[in-house]
Amino acid sequence: MRKASWLVLVLVIVEFVWLWQTKKLEKIMDLFKNKIFQTEIRNISEKVVKEIAIQPIPSEIPTRTILVPTPTIIKKTVKTIPTPDNEPWGVAKQVDEVTWTMKVGEDEKMATPQEVLTALNNYRQRYGSQNLTWDSKLGDYAQSRAKYLNSIKNVDKHEGFNNFVKNEDGFNKLGFTMLGENISYGYKLNGVHIIEWMYAGDEPHNKNQLDNRWNYVGIGVDGLATCLIFGTGKM
Repeated sequence: MRKASWLVLVLVIVEFVWLWQTKKLEKIMDLFKNKIFQTEIRNISEKVVKEIAIQPIPSEIPTRTILVPTPTIIKKTVKTIPTPDNEPWGVAKQVDEVTWTMKVGEDEKMATPQEVLTALNNYRQRYGSQNLTWDSKLGDYAQSRAKYLNSIKNVDKHEGFNNFVKNEDGFNKLGFTMLGENISYGYKLNGVHIIEWMYAGDEPHNKNQLDNRWNYVGIGVDGLATCLIFGTGKM
């Protein structure tokens, strides 16, 4: 009976030791598991931090790309194409009812109104016509006509002159009962060449500048334009 009691006591002690060891082992296992879990958590945290660090941080202010166009420069090349020039020198060619053209050489400078007047009277004397007297009103009007022709770089078929005498009371404004006009544009000539080359080159203009009915004249010169206004029957 006593031996049985000792056996029971030994069994109880063994069981207690076993339970104690078992609890200790569970505790050790729990600690081990916690350590592995913490390691995994730390590894995952480090990975997440690294991935976050790699990702670009979006800017609060959006970045705009501005495209500046490059201008295209087009260079124009002007080619001079020579035109055939078969017109004879010094020969007047009629363009329309009142316009003639002539190929002549140019002088070094353009004549003055006074030089044209001198050349005109010398030419008229040679052909038996009287000298013409300068008139200031005719001169002022002739100068305005020459300025206009030089501005348009052409002649106007006497349209300005005809409108002035017919629609603007030109006869009374200039003080003559009869008026006539010779005009030109495009020639840089001295006085003699204007009268004896250009205006003498065709019959209508030549007859007008030699007409014995004229007693007065006014002459305008502007650039390459000339205007001669003839008058008679002074009021």
